[in-house]
Amino acid sequence: MANLNGGHLFIRCLKQEGIKKVFTIVGDTILPLVDAAEDEGIEFIDVRHEGAAMFMAEGYARITGEPAVAMFTGGPGFSNAISGLPAAYTSESPVIFVAGSAALPEKGMTSFQEIDQVEMAAPVTKGSWLIHDRSRIPEFVATAFRTATSGRTGPVHLTFPIDIQEQIISEEELPTFLPNEYRNSGKSQGDSSLIKQAASLLSNATKPVIIAGNAARYSIEPEQLEKLVEATGAPIFTVEQSRGLINDEHPLCFGYADGALNKVALRFREADVVLLLGKRLDHRYGYGQTFNTDAKLIQADPSEAEIGRNRGVSVGLLGHLGAITDQITDAVKITGKSKADTWISDLRRDQEDWLQELKSHATGAQPLHPLDVYTNTEHLIDDDTFIIMDGGDYVQWGRSYLPAKKPGHFLRLGPLSHLGASIPYAMAAKIASPNSKVLTFIGDGAFGFYSMEFDTCIRHNLPITVVMGNDSNWGIDKTFQLAYYNRAIGTDLRFVRYDKLVETLGGYGEYVEKSEDVSPAVQRAIDSSLPSLVNISVRPGASPLADAMIAKRTGK
Repeated sequence: MANLNGGHLFIRCLKQEGIKKVFTIVGDTILPLVDAAEDEGIEFIDVRHEGAAMFMAEGYARITGEPAVAMFTGGPGFSNAISGLPAAYTSESPVIFVAGSAALPEKGMTSFQEIDQVEMAAPVTKGSWLIHDRSRIPEFVATAFRTATSGRTGPVHLTFPIDIQEQIISEEELPTFLPNEYRNSGKSQGDSSLIKQAASLLSNATKPVIIAGNAARYSIEPEQLEKLVEATGAPIFTVEQSRGLINDEHPLCFGYADGALNKVALRFREADVVLLLGKRLDHRYGYGQTFNTDAKLIQADPSEAEIGRNRGVSVGLLGHLGAITDQITDAVKITGKSKADTWISDLRRDQEDWLQELKSHATGAQPLHPLDVYTNTEHLIDDDTFIIMDGGDYVQWGRSYLPAKKPGHFLRLGPLSHLGASIPYAMAAKIASPNSKVLTFIGDGAFGFYSMEFDTCIRHNLPITVVMGNDSNWGIDKTFQLAYYNRAIGTDLRFVRYDKLVETLGGYGEYVEKSEDVSPAVQRAIDSSLPSLVNISVRPGASPLADAMIAKRTGK
């Protein structure tokens, strides 16, 4: 009993929440927590930069659909880690960000590595708190998890002073209540009369569209979404963390819900009824103006603040998106399917044309076009493969071309596009699903951010496969500079044999220049069972996304 302390109490609370792994770099002010975690059987995944650990936690949450924990020493550890926090916030990933600090009585006395962590984290979290009393540790942990996982999900922060961690506790102070006893586990339904209105609009539509966004990822099961789509007969597009929530190869799924990456989505402007499942009316859709002014918008969201934000909607449905999805599915069975046969045929024709346009770029000419890489690796991707995209122009072609098949298996940098995060995401994927292939497509610029995490891969036996497109520049920004100013400044890089770097760290590397060598090299990298990198020489050039952004800015 005398050996139990506040650190043990905190770790026991994490275990009750189902946490089995913590992403970290060990440091002074969390040593009691680290020691307690060893006693309690929680595994620490230690990395080479705190930012990488934050991205690992975020990636783990996105992949599993469950909250994840990242833990760091106060001061410099917190400062490095917080670089990944805005990404988790804008991606709405339920990450519990824990940091130690100097002893509480020393607060405000210029104590060891003292900064105001609670206030620094507050703007980019759903909640940020200081644990100031050992008796309230269970309450703060419960509040953190409840806040992170309710409504629209997102990260939270706890600062935990080292003296509170070290205070001796008794067995009687250990948590006695389970998570389902201190937070709601029910699924609030949408208003029944509004559900009927939504079903009627969908049933009478001739050009309906369903769009699933971030919030759908954490509340709708794939089976529920598939039943909704088949009951309504409406085409569906996915975006953000909902990519793969329904397989892109489903006959009613038409891929990315973004006209800059998927020309089929340019048809959104013709839609007469649009059902938004957890998708904000943000910049991606011109704050709602992408849709026809006569279009009837149905917006389902767990947050009342999002309904009708930026543009009025015909029907606003507040509640748990899984429950609302089931309600609409049941209601449409009564009102009937949409009248969208001609519309579906038009979309399929557009989809076939777009796919052929993409494939036409894969000519094998050197340096290779990015599509030479994707067309030569797609056969290596099965339904359980994780696809992770990171970088500028090189990966936009892959986002357009490769299908998303399962939830949490098709990851892109979040709305803030923090370059380099794909390496930690890939490591998180391998931890979550050790027997699945993990393919990371990354540009040479992005690779520089967390390249030393290949050491982490070696230490923790995480055989990820990185397929690099190396054009020796900051691709998309150089594209923009040339388009806007007719010159490029500060966007050229050296050509580097990054494959040799990976080999030096203990992994497997190859360098490729020819189209016919891509597939065998990637297969050898996978078969090596080592963390690996295939360094492929590609030519620079504007991607579909870059072209769309240039056109928007220049008006051309």
